[in-house]
Amino acid sequence: MEKENVDLILLTPSVNFGYLFKGFLDMRERLICAAIILDEEPLLIAPEFEVERMQNSTNIKNVVGWKEDEDPYLKLKKSLDFTPKMISLESTTCFENFLKFKEIFPNSDFLNAAFIFNDMRGRKTEAEIERIRKASEFTVKSVETLLSEIEPGMTEIEVQNQLIKKMSEISGEPSWALIQFDENSAIPHSSASSKKLREDSVILIDSGTSCDRYFSDITITTTFSKPSSKFLEIYDIVQKANDKALETSKEGVPAEQVDFEARRIIDTAGYGKYFTHRLGHGLGLEVHEHPYIVKGNKQPLIEGNVHTDEPGIYLPGKFGIRIEDDLIVRKDKSERIYEFDRIFWEKK
Repeated sequence: MEKENVDLILLTPSVNFGYLFKGFLDMRERLICAAIILDEEPLLIAPEFEVERMQNSTNIKNVVGWKEDEDPYLKLKKSLDFTPKMISLESTTCFENFLKFKEIFPNSDFLNAAFIFNDMRGRKTEAEIERIRKASEFTVKSVETLLSEIEPGMTEIEVQNQLIKKMSEISGEPSWALIQFDENSAIPHSSASSKKLREDSVILIDSGTSCDRYFSDITITTTFSKPSSKFLEIYDIVQKANDKALETSKEGVPAEQVDFEARRIIDTAGYGKYFTHRLGHGLGLEVHEHPYIVKGNKQPLIEGNVHTDEPGIYLPGKFGIRIEDDLIVRKDKSERIYEFDRIFWEKK
């Protein structure tokens, strides 16, 4: 805040609000807004009947209540003992709130606070990393169990629902999954359908759950029975690209360089036009967050970043292969957050 001459940050309920104040609240029509003031304790504006709940569900001590017949924005302004020159807003602040803030602070300049929170959340502590590791373990164990139970004739939707149930049972938290068979696996983010599993099917499983709100994101591509020679050829190329990204990712390396090096493996093999998305994205309280591992992002990686490593080759009308790991960036090299044997077709 000092560096950017910001003397007030305003946060309505959001992931960043929860990250700072340990209170993951839903956005509702009544204003709830935290004010971070340079060199002072933060305060929270909330409906008067919600004050006790706010005190119990956040770590903010100073909670100011507003009555139903009061203007909560004016209450916020009156609760401050200064007129802010520069206000930084949490980046997901809704437009209506933004207009109200501009109305009550007409002489203030506004700045996007994304750069502050991206930097803070991007550098994961060991405690945060352990949560992601545990979520990854829950995910992989659920997939392993699933693959031992599914049968030909089951639909993508049935398998997806079964996996989500398994992950949520073991983690106790929300889970998600994408299940794609055969030619559907050549569509990177295809929705589950009524397409049925066959004896010779390619199976792409992109899934994750969470541990204390920190997510995993892992993609496993396998076959129901013995894989074809073409599948093994493509799988080997994608695995080499995945390994190259792991080798490249470390502190100080521009994020885009990790994408370049993995993509070069696939380009050299002659399949460059079939790798149609960025290499990866940050991971934590959100499945997609900073840093993004993509061309144009020259921001150097820092120790503590967690990002996905998910090269893919997608052959239209045939099949697609994506191999996705979650990486922890260290000073000298990165490491996979959870190691496991991916060759599931040899375990049947």
